[in-house]
Amino acid sequence: MSLVDSVSNAIQTKIDELDKQVEAEQKEADRKMAAAENEKAKADIQSDIKKNIEDLQSQMDDAKKQLSEVKDASEERLENLKKAFTGS
Repeated sequence: MSLVDSVSNAIQTKIDELDKQVEAEQKEADRKMAAAENEKAKADIQSDIKKNIEDLQSQMDDAKKQLSEVKDASEERLENLKKAFTGS
């Protein structure tokens, strides 16, 4: 597997993980909303979940941007991306 493929796969894996986290956040929000006793609690839950999802979406957008840059990246940049996404 080439370095480009390796980095692309690592970034895509991260994007997939973040997507699953977004889904989990939404499910947790739905569960909390069903259990909320009043409108204030519901508003607080919606605010917290919205912030968490926005943070995850921002991370996904960054990863997608990096994924699109992989094909034109230098070998040094690829090595740095690989370290960032795989820890190795």
